[in-house]
Formats: sequence, structure tokens, C-alpha cells
Amino acid sequence: MLRALRVADLAIIDELEIVFEPGFNVLTGETGAGKSMLLQALDLTLGGRAEVDLVRAGATEAVVEALFDEVPPAAREMLEAAGLESADELVLRRVLSAAGRTRAYVNGQLAAAPVLRDLAPHLLRVYGQDEHQALRRLESHRELLDAAAGLGNGVAEMRRRYARLVAARHALAERERLHHEAREREMLRRGQLEELDRARPVPGEQAMLAAERQRLMHAEKLAALVGAAERGLYSDDGAAVDALGRALSALREAERLDPAVGAIRSELEGIRAELEDAGGQLGRYLRSLDPDPNRLAQIDERLAVLARLVRQHGVADSDALVGVRAALVAELAQVANAEDLLASLQAEADAAEQEASAWAKGLAVERRKAATALQRALLGELRQLALEGARFEVRFEEHPGGRALGPTGWDAVEFWLSTNPGEELRPLARVASGGELSRIMLALKVLSAGGDEGATLIFDEVDAGVGGAVAEAVGRKLRQLGRRRQVLCVTHLPVIAAFADQHIVVAKHVAHGRTRSTARALGPSERAAELARMLGGMRITPEARQHAEELLQSAVRSDRGHTGVA
Repeated sequence: MLRALRVADLAIIDELEIVFEPGFNVLTGETGAGKSMLLQALDLTLGGRAEVDLVRAGATEAVVEALFDEVPPAAREMLEAAGLESADELVLRRVLSAAGRTRAYVNGQLAAAPVLRDLAPHLLRVYGQDEHQALRRLESHRELLDAAAGLGNGVAEMRRRYARLVAARHALAERERLHHEAREREMLRRGQLEELDRARPVPGEQAMLAAERQRLMHAEKLAALVGAAERGLYSDDGAAVDALGRALSALREAERLDPAVGAIRSELEGIRAELEDAGGQLGRYLRSLDPDPNRLAQIDERLAVLARLVRQHGVADSDALVGVRAALVAELAQVANAEDLLASLQAEADAAEQEASAWAKGLAVERRKAATALQRALLGELRQLALEGARFEVRFEEHPGGRALGPTGWDAVEFWLSTNPGEELRPLARVASGGELSRIMLALKVLSAGGDEGATLIFDEVDAGVGGAVAEAVGRKLRQLGRRRQVLCVTHLPVIAAFADQHIVVAKHVAHGRTRSTARALGPSERAAELARMLGGMRITPEARQHAEELLQSAVRSDRGHTGVA
């Protein structure tokens, strides 16, 4: 239950604090006085969107705080799950700086704004002034039936199962698409694989062939150059090897005279051995040079095959063709195994559909039971809201071929209404007036309020389109609802305000050139003056005062005559 709200430096509010009481609390005031700003302050406290321009001009930050007691168990569990302290009282605080940064606190502990948003539905339920227009949307009828029947958890499970079904169907469709594309490519891939198998590229082959081609193309010049080198080094008279042999003979003679020469002689003998080996290699190289035109043609043909395969597969060189072949083999194997994978995915989709359909079937049964109960309960509520002769029916759209399964099940729900005896039931969205829609929505919210354990109910001008006896019935209903739950209502109708257990007036004043909004609870003697203002404007006539007193007395008498809980 909301016990207090403190607001500082928010728009036209410099500082105010309101204490709320159990039961039916009403907020009144002139248009623009700040009633909506108080509701926005509550929204900010519970994680609502923070706009920088809400900070009062000249202030560095805006602060909103709300105190709740009798904290619902679900809210306690949520706090504990978030690692926050849970106590008998809950203080939520939101700070919005003029620079656009926000901070949130729960019982003095810094918390993330999403935590406040998760807490919000367990602490407050707000029903806006245009919410009754939702009844003109057929989609809302199923939502309202589910809310009144407390089927929120069942619908959430339906959404989870349907999401799994959609994911399974998507995976199956994607795999079928890939399989179809793979089938279309299969003949091409098989041809590419056969071509690679015929070519049998070998790592390093392209570079090796290119080098051999280079030698064959310049065989004559290579023979001349290498032959000259071989002769000068090894085979000609006076070659380097022979000269080195003569030098070694002289050194051996010198070594007999001075052993120190032996180290040099030994080193030169090693050099001579290397020269002889190099000469032998040059000779063998010369003998291998064969300017064979046939071999050159074979190499050119092979290099052309490899180059074409490299271009065809978009790789850097022929060495990468080995990897290309491995990828082709893997892709063709995947095509061969695709039938098993498709069968597995189809089985998963079938299982997901069975699970979703089974839940939808159970949900449909629960909705039909709930519809019967709602029809009976709502008529009772409408009788108390001055719609004594109304008839109401929940109808389910039936399709001969079966309705397509959706995230909320199979059911399409529509409310039908007759407000006058003897008239046929017609679709509510087309026949109900604005005032009737307001009362029907109020009745539905009253019936669904039991599912919001402990949450304070806020009605923001839900009395739109009603007046006179109907407004009195709405006021009585809100007061009766206040016996079970704390209710806050923003209204412009004095007839409704007269039923409040606590009356808070919101006003704005200009002081020192600045507009400021204030809010205070009225005492018993002040209520008649506020009701008179609501009846006749700022100039309160004796007649308006007398009428206001009569409204208060009538509310007391009406309350005594309706002691039963709605």
C-alpha cells in the first residue's frame, strides 16, 4: 500500500509531500494544477522514463520518493532475488539530474531502474482515462478475460511454448532452404570434385613446374654459362682445382720444414674437396639440361590446368586446391546426411507443436469456464453501476477449419452487450457508448483486481463520459473497492469525490514570479468547499455550497445502504 509520496524540483513542483490513507483516496484540482504530474512522479519512482526537461528550472536535480507498507510477497521475493534488502516497509527513490543522469535506490541501496520497473506491477496498477477505449479493439477482449480470470501465468506459458514452436519451425525452414540450395548445387559440386580428382594437384607442384619451365626455356644459355663455370673450376687444363693441387704440393713440402704450415694446408685440402664436389654437381647439372620441346609443352599444359582451377575456385595458388577438394567432399557428405537432419528437425517441430497445442487446448477450456463466471460476475457489477437491464456475453470465434495457433493460443474472444431489455446482443465494440465503456472497463478492472495482490489501484479520470446517477454509481463502486484495496482516483466529478475516504486537493500558485504546485489532504470541514468549487467554479455560491453538503451526506447515506462488498 502506498503511504507517502515526496516530490522535489519536478516541473512546477518545488517540494511537496502527500500522505495517503487506506481505502478510497481522491485527488482533485483545476486542470493544469499538477495532478498528472503527481502520477508522473509515481511513474518515475517505479522506473518510468526520465526526461531531462522534468527537472525544475534552476534546480540541479529532481527527486521523487515513495513509501510503501504491507509489501506483497511477490515484491519481497523479487527484492531478495536482486540482492536487495527486504523489510516491512519499502522506500523507493529516484534522482534525475539536470545533466540527464538518473539514480535509483531501494531502501537506501543503489539499484538499477529495471528493478523498479519489475517491482511496479506488484505495487501499483494504473488505469488511464482513455483505457476504456481499448474495449473497441477486439484484441483487448481476450486480454481482459484472461486478466479477470487470473490466467496470466497460463498465457505466459503459452507464449513460451509458442516461441519454442516458432523457433523450431524457423530452424526446420532454414535447414530445408539450405538443403534445397545444396541439392541445386550438388551436380555442380560433383563435377568440380571429379575435375579435381582427375587433375590430382600436389602441394608445391605449381612452383616446381614453373621453375622447371624456366630452365627448359633457357636451357642453351644455362648450358653455356654453367659449362664455362664448370670448365674454369674443374675440367679445363689449368682449372682452379689443378692450381689448388699444385699449391697443396708446395705446402706439403713446406710443412716438412715447418709444421705450422700444416693448418693452412689442411684448410686448403677442404676447399679443394668442396671445389671438386661443386665441379661434379655442375657436370651433372649440365648433363640434365635437355631442351625438350615436348616436356616444355607438357609443363605448359599442366600449368594451364592448375591456373584454371585456381581461378575457378578463387584461391591463391594450386596448393589451396587440396583444401577446396576437402570442402567439396564435406559439403557432398552433408547433402547425403541432410535427410536425417531434416527428419530430426521435423520431429522437434512436431513435438513443439504438440506441446503448444496441448497447452492451448487446456487454456481454451479454462477460458470458457472463466467466460461463464465473468458473464455472471460482470452483470452483478454492472447492476451496481446503473446498468441494471444490461446483458453481457463472452463469445469465442469458431473456425470450421480450426483457428491458427498463436502466441496466446487458439481463442479469438469478443464481448457482446445489450444495455436495454428486449434488445438483441450486439458486438460491444460497436454499440457501447463512451459512458457505458467506462463503466464496463471499471467493472472488469474491479473483477481483475484480485490478481494484483497488494497493489494500489490508481484510476486516472476513468469517469470520462459519465455523470449524474451514473457518476454516483461509479463513486460508490470505487468506495466499495477501497474496502478491499487502496484506491487512488483523479477525478473532476464532485459526485465521485464525495465518496472518498480521503480527499487531496492539488493547486498551483505563483510566488516570487515562479509557479509552484501544492497538494494537501482536506479536513472534513474543507471538503464541502472543494466540492462546491468543482460544482460552480472559483466563485462558491451558497447554492453550490449547499449542493456540496448534500453530496457528502448522500454519499454517507449511500454507503450505509450498501454495506456489502462489490
